[in-house]
Amino acid sequence: MFRHIVLFKIAARHLPVYRADCRMWAKEARKHPGFIRYETLERTNAKGQYASCYTWRSERDHRRFMDEHHDRLVSLSRCPVEVVGYFNYKNDR
Repeated sequence: MFRHIVLFKIAARHLPVYRADCRMWAKEARKHPGFIRYETLERTNAKGQYASCYTWRSERDHRRFMDEHHDRLVSLSRCPVEVVGYFNYKNDR
């Protein structure tokens, strides 16, 4: 299993737009092989930080999705965000 997490800083007034963008990304991801789950996480110890967490069967499934759709989905996203960091995790079990 592979998890890709992007941590964003988002102004409170933009949260509805961020959530709509997240639904758009998750809807597209659901159509692709290897996708397992999407979650939006709110950081509890840093105001205005939210994470988009995508779970895939493998890093290869994630990479294929990103190579094919990342740029197009970014162009369709409407929320002004500041990327704080990218995190990748895998479970070898």
